[in-house]
Amino acid sequence: MQTSVTIGLAAVAWLLCGCGGGEDKPEEPPMKVEDTVFGDLVGTQDKARDRANAAVETRRDALDSRLEADESAPPEE
Repeated sequence: MQTSVTIGLAAVAWLLCGCGGGEDKPEEPPMKVEDTVFGDLVGTQDKARDRANAAVETRRDALDSRLEADESAPPEE
């Protein structure tokens, strides 16, 4: 009998603890990646991508100018 009362009281206490209505805190927005530990890594990726794109553009411009020069040259005999 005493065991069932103890189990009953424990169950009631457990249920009452679960019913506690704490205040809902407003959720904070996530941090920007640049402000975290990984910010340097993201910045390095962006720099590498920008340099690669610049190299591709430079090469494309050189090929375009050479193609234009070859097209405007007189035909070979």
